Amino acid sequence: MTAAASTTDSAHLADTLPLQVAGAARGRLVPAVAAALASMGEYFVAGTRSFTLRDAGLDAAGRSALLQQAAHALRERGLVPGWRDELCALLDGEYELARFERGAFRTLGLRNRAVHVNGYRADGRLWIARRSASKLSAPNRLDNLAAGLISAGESPVQCATRELWEEAGVPATIAARATFPGIAFHSLRRLAHGVHDETVICADLLLPPEFTPQCQDGEVQAFYCMTAAEVAAALARGEFSVEAGMVVTDWLRRRGPDPR
Repeated sequence: MTAAASTTDSAHLADTLPLQVAGAARGRLVPAVAAALASMGEYFVAGTRSFTLRDAGLDAAGRSALLQQAAHALRERGLVPGWRDELCALLDGEYELARFERGAFRTLGLRNRAVHVNGYRADGRLWIARRSASKLSAPNRLDNLAAGLISAGESPVQCATRELWEEAGVPATIAARATFPGIAFHSLRRLAHGVHDETVICADLLLPPEFTPQCQDGEVQAFYCMTAAEVAAALARGEFSVEAGMVVTDWLRRRGPDPR
């Protein structure tokens, strides 16, 4: 997997504090979350300029249970917006350190993983989604055909297949044709309620000319079949979500100049 590029808003992370998990600094805490953790001694140890999860001697299952309990406690304090009752995995390379509520990853500034799928046609047009107005993150922004976080125990291929159906109505028989060019991006930036730290894995899917996406889960309000020039213009206007913009920019780079 090639880390093609990254977006890092380091200037806005200067006041965050590190969170130690499984013996290493893996999270970043904004001041409001750090203040809450200072009163959650059953889960975290407060240091001078850092916090440590109380996971000494715990295996992945024990660490998972502790982080899930901490996530519930943070939710009760109003610090986990968009609770989903879905588990994502905290990884160290390929090794799973823990799995817990996906919404708490950003609260604790822990790195998660996502797959973004470029859906394209043989004529070079891209199917572009517009995110629902009700989305917590980047509402109404343009997005790739399908994108989503990788659930715990799920592979990138399985995630792509699931998201393609949920967000665009792509049957599994067509989704199985998706290819992974081995490109990933690292996105790191400050949010109102935490830190977004995400590895974005790119995938490409050639769609039949007669196929028209139809959202199944309400997370997309519209789809547009756009030329490369139209996509480039929308990028220049800042209409894409951050991660989708990175992925579609890479698609345009790999595809080369629009012959039209």
